[in-house]
Amino acid sequence: MDVIQKIHNLYPEMTRKQKSIADILLESPEDIAYITLANLSQKTSSSELTLLRFCQKLGYSNFLEMKAAFREYTQSMVKLLSSPQYFVPDATITDVEGKSELLRQICREEAEASQRFFSSLDLLSIISAAEAIRGAKRIFICAHDISHVLAEFLYARLKLLYFDVCLIDLTDLNDTQDKLDMLTSQDLVIFIAFPKYYYPLASIAKNAFSHGATILTITDSVSSPTAQYSKHLLVCYTATRVFYNSLTLPMAMANLLLSYLVIDLGPDYRSRDLSNANASNTNNLK
Repeated sequence: MDVIQKIHNLYPEMTRKQKSIADILLESPEDIAYITLANLSQKTSSSELTLLRFCQKLGYSNFLEMKAAFREYTQSMVKLLSSPQYFVPDATITDVEGKSELLRQICREEAEASQRFFSSLDLLSIISAAEAIRGAKRIFICAHDISHVLAEFLYARLKLLYFDVCLIDLTDLNDTQDKLDMLTSQDLVIFIAFPKYYYPLASIAKNAFSHGATILTITDSVSSPTAQYSKHLLVCYTATRVFYNSLTLPMAMANLLLSYLVIDLGPDYRSRDLSNANASNTNNLK
């Protein structure tokens, strides 16, 4: 039995205070995987002792056990709601000519989407995002599933330009939390978010935002789960006939972003390597 079912089963016999705690946990269970006992105490207006008794009511010996149960629940929802899929074409298309025609239609759609993308491109948004990258002390790139392909591309290019960059695979919730706990107001978090959106994505972005980090999102819509927490938002259309997302335009967006960085850094970009090395040596001497 998962933690959500336990709460529902025990809800009728809970005290009024316990029910208010349960209501908050049920409202956003994915948040609990990333919250501390002190933060939950503040969120529920409860003492830490009251929360520990609530954990015991559910059959957990301490808060960490309950938190692990919520993480396990979140992981199960990830598998259910964030798994990759593709659209199956019309099953009646069986001959080579019909399949070729479908491919031509996809080509036209990609070309039209690219034309709309480049004709309506907001270069100032790209420049602003590039400046945020350049000004960040550290950069954390977060992605899941197919978005991770674009994340690896960005990571490799930023390393080539000697940025201090870390790649986070959101599938690993434990590693994600460890990395988020490192964030400061000097850091930049880049979310790459396309459908199917990763189930706990909004909670992860909220956690990063609460640490004061600047957030940049590359996504397909202004209503993306991380958009409300993002200072920089780069939007590109990705829907296709066969897969949920085409990487054509996201890759173009990443290329433009990186191209401006190279233009902005100029021929002295290698000096960043020396600067980072000196900073590392200084820290080692402390």
